[in-house]
Amino acid sequence: MNHILDAFKNRSDLEVKVLNLFSKQIKRTFISKVFDKLRLPLDYDSLNQRILNEFDSFQPDYVFITKGNHIYPWTLNKIKKAHSAVKLVSWSLDDMYAKHNRSIFYTFGLKYYDIVFTSKSYNVEELKSLGAKKVNFLFQAFSSKYHRPCPNCNEIKNKSDVLFIGFAEDSRFEYLNYLADNGIKIDIYGSGWNKNKFRAHHENLNIHSFDLIGDDYSNAISCSKISLCFLRKANRDLHTSRSIEIPACGGFMVAERTDEHKLLFIEAKEAAYFDSKEELLDVVNYYLKHEVERSAIAQASYQRVKEDDYSYDDMVKRILNAI
Repeated sequence: MNHILDAFKNRSDLEVKVLNLFSKQIKRTFISKVFDKLRLPLDYDSLNQRILNEFDSFQPDYVFITKGNHIYPWTLNKIKKAHSAVKLVSWSLDDMYAKHNRSIFYTFGLKYYDIVFTSKSYNVEELKSLGAKKVNFLFQAFSSKYHRPCPNCNEIKNKSDVLFIGFAEDSRFEYLNYLADNGIKIDIYGSGWNKNKFRAHHENLNIHSFDLIGDDYSNAISCSKISLCFLRKANRDLHTSRSIEIPACGGFMVAERTDEHKLLFIEAKEAAYFDSKEELLDVVNYYLKHEVERSAIAQASYQRVKEDDYSYDDMVKRILNAI
């Protein structure tokens, strides 16, 4: 979310004011968790009222809401009635048709947005069926500030042959263990990997139960031989943020084969794809042994994200043009 806000702030033709949802001092209580389960999340820091108050001084032309689960439908209705020229915009990287991702507030508020942006192509018609008037699909993007090749991999101590960065999931663990069983050493970073069910893993899996951020993230991808890109089944992903960030960091990406991945990067020229554990093993073994070919593909995918501008800056440009 911060990447797209940075891209808005980078524009000299916009004055941007950001209203964050939660204060760091606010701790989630048992009651708040119950309301989350009911899909009626509590507005702890009076975000809805603060949005309405902004019209007294800031008077925005656009109200850009990321996800919007905490935004009440009546808040959006009040804005439209009092400020008919204001454009209400919703944007999310999640599968917002899936019930576990959307609140009841989000569902009943959809009809008030002038336009909804989604990174899930299948959400376009699904969100319209829930009441959205206009839905646009956008591919995910990279941040030119944070996602870039490492200037000197020789100085990076912890380089990986095979790297996976991402949340722990059973299907991912199955694939990673399969590679490990067949002699592939893998460094894994991300949250959730400290759960008991993931502790009995092959010795070839080097699990770090924390997230890489900033330069540590981009350098790890840039300096590894292969970066794996698994999709989240719960989100029905056909591509994900790492689909763009890995090439933007100069990494060599091996990803699940989908139509959206193939639209973004040409197979065997700009990325490598797989459909099964067996194919993944074959692909990893092949490219570990063919450094020149691997480097050429990584460079080609880096050129693709630059030349076609898969950045958040370009995403903001597309959003403003659509509005």
